[in-house]
Amino acid sequence: MEGAVSEIVIGSLTFLAVFGGALIGISLSRVLPKPHLSPETRTVVSVSMAVVGTLAALVLGLMLTTANSAFSARALAIDTLATDIVRLDRALRRFGLDATDVRHELRLYTDAKIAELSGTGQEAGFAIENLDVLERIGDLVTKLPNGNDDENRNRADASHLLDAISDVRWRLVDHATTTFPPAFLVLVVFWLALLFSSFGLFAPSNLTVVMILLLCALAISAGVFMILELGTHTRGIVRVSVEPLLLAVTQLNAAR
Repeated sequence: MEGAVSEIVIGSLTFLAVFGGALIGISLSRVLPKPHLSPETRTVVSVSMAVVGTLAALVLGLMLTTANSAFSARALAIDTLATDIVRLDRALRRFGLDATDVRHELRLYTDAKIAELSGTGQEAGFAIENLDVLERIGDLVTKLPNGNDDENRNRADASHLLDAISDVRWRLVDHATTTFPPAFLVLVVFWLALLFSSFGLFAPSNLTVVMILLLCALAISAGVFMILELGTHTRGIVRVSVEPLLLAVTQLNAAR
């Protein structure tokens, strides 16, 4: 849950910065001279903050779209991986007892991949161990019988599916996380804090206004938290489902 903790911390800091900006604006409204709070000043501040608000909204929308697209792509890759594993097992079944060892290795690889993608692996080199298993499967596939046309075709199908599994594996590695530069996040939070300080500057000083600003700050910080969660994929609270692989394991076990 280390990933979840870091995202919660960033989300909390975002909330404190945004709501703190609103409170600073409310405090300034009580000490600034009246000419600084004139209708003309309000108009200038509102127009200026409209630009900042639009920019912040566009950037947040882009960040959310990017994180969600990466999350969806990873989910699709896991679904494809599960399908290819089941298809490979069915191709290996045509070899009968000659494919017993390779099918066993395939089940081990699937179990290990589930543990890796669900974040339950205990060692830092867990993914490398999975790669070793996949390479072992490839070596065993090359040793399968190829004496006639049917066996040649079956082995070619198995090799093709193994290549597809390897491709998906590397796609999952390449898109393990979707990160945003810390300086970029700080800049966005600064824009939001500045925007909320302008809200507080001209807002009436009553409990209703404070509560509305608090809830809005909470909503925005929750959005930042969700963006970061979608980028972690296999860590934290929001994770890519490994249900397709669990279903694949069920089918592999049923086909023994």
